[in-house]
Amino acid sequence: MNTRGFNTQFGAGLSNLFGGLFSDASAPYKKATNEYEDYLNRAQQPQNPFFNAGKQALPQYQDWLKKMQNPSGFINNLMGQYQESPSAHFQQQQGIRAAQNLGSASGLTGSTPLQMQAQQNAQNISSGDMNQWLQNVLGINTQYGAGQQGLVNQGQSAANILSQLLSNAGGDLAGLAYGREQGKQQNQGNIISGLMGLFGL
Repeated sequence: MNTRGFNTQFGAGLSNLFGGLFSDASAPYKKATNEYEDYLNRAQQPQNPFFNAGKQALPQYQDWLKKMQNPSGFINNLMGQYQESPSAHFQQQQGIRAAQNLGSASGLTGSTPLQMQAQQNAQNISSGDMNQWLQNVLGINTQYGAGQQGLVNQGQSAANILSQLLSNAGGDLAGLAYGREQGKQQNQGNIISGLMGLFGL
């Protein structure tokens, strides 16, 4: 090999060696990976509260559905918690006083028809109060179930979005990882090629 050819080969080898030692062909992929992971974290944040809320609501919603499997047992359990309202108690007291006053004025105090009428009025007031209480409780219970179902649905929707986001990201990140590995191999190849050029191999 003549001197000129050797110098050319030596120069090329030196260039490849420095290129392999001081440049990093995988650096752009590293930077892209970091930026992509940062984007992925930020993209997940808006969905996380909905996903977590749905996750927390799911066991409560399932428990609510379980209670609804036995409607009569559910109603009986509710009725065991019923307490007469102050308004109904007041109306009953007023009805008793009115019956007593009527009995005194008409001379029918203690008569069977008057007592029966007073008892019927009291029962009507109690029944109406109980029915109103039950309707209110059932309405609240229905709203509760609908609320839990809404949270579960929102959580499922957020989970679908997150799954799609992660699925798409998986392919992209795999491509970046492949590029980084190729860059590392290119660096190693440049170093080996540079050393061989320096020694005229």
